[in-house]
Amino acid sequence: MNYSEVKQLFELFDGYKSQVKRAIKSINEEYVTIDEMLNETYFQHGSYYYSCDDYVITADGDVLWRDEASWCEGNEEYYNNDDMVRVYEGRSEGWYSQSYVDNCGEFAYFEGEYYDDSARDRHDIVYVEDTDEWAYRDNVYYHEDSGYYSYPDNSEEYVRGYHNGSYRTLYFSNRPKYKIGFEIEKEDEGVRNSIDIDSFESYTNYQWRKEKDGSLCDCSGYELISPTFEFNINKIFEHIESNDELVKHINARHTKSCGGHIHLSEDGLSGNELFEKIKGYTPLFYALYYGRVDKNYCKGKKNDDLQKDNEKYQAIKIHHDRVEFRIISAVPSVNTLKWRSKLLMMAIQNPTDDVIKAYYNVDTKFTKLLKQVYNDDKLQDLKHRFINYTQQFEGLDIK
Repeated sequence: MNYSEVKQLFELFDGYKSQVKRAIKSINEEYVTIDEMLNETYFQHGSYYYSCDDYVITADGDVLWRDEASWCEGNEEYYNNDDMVRVYEGRSEGWYSQSYVDNCGEFAYFEGEYYDDSARDRHDIVYVEDTDEWAYRDNVYYHEDSGYYSYPDNSEEYVRGYHNGSYRTLYFSNRPKYKIGFEIEKEDEGVRNSIDIDSFESYTNYQWRKEKDGSLCDCSGYELISPTFEFNINKIFEHIESNDELVKHINARHTKSCGGHIHLSEDGLSGNELFEKIKGYTPLFYALYYGRVDKNYCKGKKNDDLQKDNEKYQAIKIHHDRVEFRIISAVPSVNTLKWRSKLLMMAIQNPTDDVIKAYYNVDTKFTKLLKQVYNDDKLQDLKHRFINYTQQFEGLDIK
């Protein structure tokens, strides 16, 4: 900034140095421009000033890029895009915050989508009273004598019970150094019921499991549990991509109820010893899957508390022989699963327990991989979140 611009800021703030300093810092951090400050098209939040054109304040009190937030007509406030859900309304659709949809009582939740009364009629969705569920009219029976629908209990044809079966292994060498396993949750009734469970297991050579999960819809949900693989990315995805049935099940639809946990282990190390080697990257996983950091089923914590508490429903769970990344969100496709595997490979090939060193690794060695899914602006946002989570959970400043 030049002298004239600083002078104009002093005039804007009637000579208050603290406000001028905040303005200069905000301009240098590119949250606002000098012209926006002088034209008073900005707002203050905390110790920064932000452009009214580029940023908004959400209902949770967070400042987000405008394209990362959406306006909820129901609550008349902005929300993080991750907190917005689509609602089918008659022949059209709208977007509302999850909290509004949960509290207004006007919408029915079915197979990962919300419907109002008119939309349910158009999609032939009916209420099954005895199971307190919604279903397609063609998939249930109408009892004229009592005027209600019933849904036959045939789920066992398509999925096994929860944790019903043994875990398998698939190694490509005699003694692999690293091993990886996937848990892939889906809610897609069409795919789930497209093949009976005996045939599915036969198609996957009895190496993959497909089972119920209490967090998923009874009618459409299933969880795929992979074998414990030797961590050889080429071989793993050769195995997956050569099996059309697996690809179909992994590429199936998912909802916000779904997750994509990944388990990682290293030969000769306990789970805690492996976590010690790579815990510098914890803020990276928080930054990548920031919509899940505050969720009860994968709660974000500082590294010391992850090790000390080691609760089941924390972001990273440390088992006696492996580390489970619960923070990872639903798997949209095989390609996403492959990219996440490459990311974990980068972490174990560049291990560090120092979050600041991990940040500089991400800023250099990880950039090519990250750019496969993030444009320049989104990549900068990711790095800002890495910095913020490092401060929030570890109390360290990356500068």
